[in-house]
Amino acid sequence: MPRRFAFISFRRARLLVLIGLLTATVAWAAGTEQRRRARNRWERPLRVGVVLLTGEGTVVHVDHWRRGLDALSSRLDAEMRRWRGAGEPPFQLELVGPARWDGAFPLSPLSDRFADRALYAFGLWRVLWDIDGVAGVVRSDWDVRLYVLGARTPAWGSSFAEGVGARYGDVALVRGSVGGDLSLPLQVIGHELLHTVGASDKYDDGGHALEPEGLVEPERAPRYPQLQAEWMAGEVPVSLGAGKPPSSLDDLGVGPVTAQEIGWTSPVRLASSQHPVRARREGDPGRPSGSGSGDRGNWLPWPGRH
Repeated sequence: MPRRFAFISFRRARLLVLIGLLTATVAWAAGTEQRRRARNRWERPLRVGVVLLTGEGTVVHVDHWRRGLDALSSRLDAEMRRWRGAGEPPFQLELVGPARWDGAFPLSPLSDRFADRALYAFGLWRVLWDIDGVAGVVRSDWDVRLYVLGARTPAWGSSFAEGVGARYGDVALVRGSVGGDLSLPLQVIGHELLHTVGASDKYDDGGHALEPEGLVEPERAPRYPQLQAEWMAGEVPVSLGAGKPPSSLDDLGVGPVTAQEIGWTSPVRLASSQHPVRARREGDPGRPSGSGSGDRGNWLPWPGRH
């Protein structure tokens, strides 16, 4: 009889432990999701640690990078003000490093199967844990951590950048040139940052802007050429299915669909290319908005550059 009592108590204890673990997991997941969604209320600037990593053959100038991040922050602030009016800037970008890192970022899951995605997530966690130790990153200091891995400039001598980031994620990765002209890496950093606050990609399989969600000014008449590239599309459309790369941060803007996704404007019905809709934003009774496409979540070169 005592043995039976002990056996039942052990089963109950194990059940209570499992229930406790499940409850804690659900609570953690709900809290994380709520915290991430709260970013779109823009009650304060999001603190972003830009972790700069260098390997063999890469040379960086810290002051050059700090000036570049200030320019990126100012550009994103200007776009937020265009939609929401005066207020605090959306992002507070701070450079961490540079730190020496001779490893590589995990590229992408082998497939979309749960097991492959779980293995990828675990591998990424291990790599970032090692990087944080080397670079002295304290994760709790940041709302978002963006890791920039320096790579050698390609043989043709042009800068390049590619990145990956999940919608509403806490982490984004960029690999590319870290010396010389930083315009392209900064453009990609801005793109991945907007993913972390809910923006979706707005380009097709050919790297061209989707219409109308991939346009900064879908109400423009005539619609083409556009004057700026939508930040989540990455090219300045000159006609349907054709565009040119932005030459600087000033050539990039946040269109109405992205503004809706990240909480800079109220949602409205998405316009078709034949019947654009005009929607209200603060201080301007005539700006369009809508809903966008999904994020692919894989390593992607900046559209229009291969």
